[in-house]
Parts: sequence; structure tokens; C-alpha cells
Amino acid sequence: MPNIFTGAVTASAPSNTLVLSSSDTAVAANISRVGLVLTNLSDSTMYIGLNGRYAVLNSGLIIAPFGGVWVMDEFTFNKERINAIANTTNSILAVQEFTSI
Repeated sequence: MPNIFTGAVTASAPSNTLVLSSSDTAVAANISRVGLVLTNLSDSTMYIGLNGRYAVLNSGLIIAPFGGVWVMDEFTFNKERINAIANTTNSILAVQEFTSI
């Protein structure tokens, strides 16, 4: 579903989440989400699964190590749970979510 939201937007408080070597929730579903930026703060490659689907190592959407960034766009826009997996356990993912006011 394309993001056609044109109203006021607010940024959530920035947060970090721990990404493991098994697929798990990195960002909870949010009906008010209108934007999302994920930044890999670790030395491990991360992979994400959209729309609540499992993240799979070496497959799909990749976030490079040492500051790699993924920005939700009109092709990947969704309000469902975002899952993530990393090559090594205890990897840190920075999360900045934007919601409608």
C-alpha cells in the first residue's frame, strides 16, 4: 500500500533494539506509522522481513554493517511488524519511526 499520507507527522523518540541470530521483532506493528528509518550500528550484516514475515539470513532486504541505513519508501511502506536477523547475535539496530499526529 503506498504511503499517501499528507498530514502532520511527529518523530518518535529514537531507540535501539537488539537483533539476534534468529528472526525476531525489531519494530512492532503501528497503525499510525507513516515513515521508518533503520540504521545498523553493529559490525554484523542485518536482514529484514516486512509485513510480519520472518527475516532470512543472506536474503531479502539487507542493512550493511557500520552505519548501513534502510528507509521505508512507497514500495516498502507498511504498518505491520518488521522482523530482523543478524549474522551474529547481540547486534544493535537504531530505530526512528514517524507517525501521524
